[in-house]
Amino acid sequence: MRATRTLRGKMRPNTIERIICDDGVFTDGWVVTDFRVFTTSIATGDDTEGLLAIDEAGCTGGFDASDNRQIGWAFFFIGANGGAVNSFISENHVVVRDLWVQNFSGVNMNYVIDIKRKDLSDDAAILALIQERSQDDL
Repeated sequence: MRATRTLRGKMRPNTIERIICDDGVFTDGWVVTDFRVFTTSIATGDDTEGLLAIDEAGCTGGFDASDNRQIGWAFFFIGANGGAVNSFISENHVVVRDLWVQNFSGVNMNYVIDIKRKDLSDDAAILALIQERSQDDL
């Protein structure tokens, strides 16, 4: 099995997409090393905002660093005098199950996610599964 993967795709405006990472072996973990979003057109004002979460309930339509289900935030902005692009990833977070990407902007959005494989002990895998659960979803 490969040690790194690049997951990429295109999303319609205001949609959520599930990305299957779970291979059925709970000791196979993935660490997100990069998360980028960008628009499908090069037009001034076509801004994109993307959210990376570990479950669908974490896709809330806005950036919320206090929500432990959200692990990545990215934006891409094209202005009349230039643009801006930035992303933030929650460090030390191991994904055991699937990822969810949300495009909560009004334009089509491309995304690119780089992940790196991490072998987990049984205890570490159980801890990662517990950490993937939100405090309020029980």
